[in-house]
Amino acid sequence: MNKHISRLPFCFLALILILAEPGRCQTPPAAPPSLDAKVRQQLIENIVRELRSKYVAPEKVKSIESNLRAHVQSGDYDKIVDVREFASTLTQHLRADAKDLHLFVTYDPALESALLKHPLAPSVDLQELPPTPEQLARLRQSNYGFHKVEVMRGNVGYLELRGFNDLNYSKDTAAAAMNFLANTDAVIIDLRDNPGGFINLEIFLASYFYGVDPVEWLSRYHRDSDVTARDWTLREVPGKRLQTTDLYILTSKRTGSAAEGFSFMLQQRKRARIVGENTSGAGYGNRETAIGHGLIFYVSVFRQFDPRTGRGWQEVGVQPDVAAPAEQALKVAHAEAVRGLAGKGSGEARQQQLLWLAQLLEFEAYGAKPVTNAVLESYTGKYYGGQITISLETGQLYFLGASGVKRKLHALAVDTFLVEDSSVSPESQARLRFVKDAAGKVTKLDLLVSDGRSFPRVKDPE
Repeated sequence: MNKHISRLPFCFLALILILAEPGRCQTPPAAPPSLDAKVRQQLIENIVRELRSKYVAPEKVKSIESNLRAHVQSGDYDKIVDVREFASTLTQHLRADAKDLHLFVTYDPALESALLKHPLAPSVDLQELPPTPEQLARLRQSNYGFHKVEVMRGNVGYLELRGFNDLNYSKDTAAAAMNFLANTDAVIIDLRDNPGGFINLEIFLASYFYGVDPVEWLSRYHRDSDVTARDWTLREVPGKRLQTTDLYILTSKRTGSAAEGFSFMLQQRKRARIVGENTSGAGYGNRETAIGHGLIFYVSVFRQFDPRTGRGWQEVGVQPDVAAPAEQALKVAHAEAVRGLAGKGSGEARQQQLLWLAQLLEFEAYGAKPVTNAVLESYTGKYYGGQITISLETGQLYFLGASGVKRKLHALAVDTFLVEDSSVSPESQARLRFVKDAAGKVTKLDLLVSDGRSFPRVKDPE
């Protein structure tokens, strides 16, 4: 198995099962078998056997087993005869005790048959059952999870990735996406709706952000074989590397598993800044086992961790460097990226462009800067021989100029305002900067335009 979330061979949506109701995407026979007390008991014993021999957190097994048996004694399963309902109920009970999103039971007789015909090697080999033609078609139709790629304002690249699909099939698409971003100055990778997937794609993408010398990645301890494996970034990737490109990663509570591993390690190595919400905390890796009657038990058999510290993200998730609601994270990261580029300095014209844009993006991300009513009041009056009027109405500052159109002023800083004008792009909208003398009295305003020019307009005597 070469991913955090084990794949159901007949269902592409298995990649999102850690954050969804297990079993919802299978196509079971029209009449699944009914369960009786003897069968239910045997299935629970099979689950306990797998937990005892394979579960990566053996210290939790006794408690999990005890709680399952307590549910049996309480009669909580006595009325369940539908195998799918039993799978769903078991999953709720397992997860409630273990706090492990990779631990679940699902009904999939087709997968059961495939596993019995082709037993998997120990999990350290990262072996998977081959996908069906139908699965491959769905993967292609989803563009292997690469949902969107573009160049945003300020030459900031953006990649929205909704799943880490097996590199054996997604490599060409992944390389094309990374090469599209090759000439950007900063990159934002959006994992807000990415529940995880395959480790091989995780490492492939991470390799673009390092040089040719391999960097040690996450280590994996596999309990089922008592082996610790070490992963490294790749010496070769198709196209140009982005090892000096600023990197930002967007996360949400829906970000899970391999998407968390990607975020976690790049953050730990100070290679990326995480923007958004705390992730789901799915830090184990699982594999499927047939336990009878069409049921598959996904048991967590390995955990990943930073080999330098031993730390992982199971239960705790990956905490953002810049906290923001998921729906605002892209705007916040874009503003952070452009402000970061502006701080590097890259020629006077480029510097002006970046500083101008950064102020606008911060307004779009965070809203207007707070300015006291007293300060706003100090800006009011006539300017430039009465050709400009600045007024204050119920806390809103307005600009009235030669056009005769009264326009709202939005605070980009305490002394700098955007002149709202829907007839032009936000980047082209003029700005005002109010200037005070040593005594704190407003003496003029500067009319600012995007190319850096400034046009002073003296305040009329009162």
